[in-house]
Amino acid sequence: MRAQAFSVQLPRHPLLRMLVLVGGAILLAGLVAMGLIVGAAALAVAATWLLVRRWIGRRRHPADPAIIEGEFTVVRRNSLPDTD
Repeated sequence: MRAQAFSVQLPRHPLLRMLVLVGGAILLAGLVAMGLIVGAAALAVAATWLLVRRWIGRRRHPADPAIIEGEFTVVRRNSLPDTD
């Protein structure tokens, strides 16, 4: 595709051309500002979520060190190799 298919034709009148350019710049600045606000809000929510999880995690009782957690499989004795 040609690059001209994606270009915007500005009006010929100088005052209208300046108005379109200023409007585009304001729109671009607004989108950047909105992105920064949404990004800051997302960071604030994530930080709050991590702090709440850490705070709730400390209120639990510590795990018993004698208990081993994991996934285990039962191995039949006759399938083990001889240890002689």
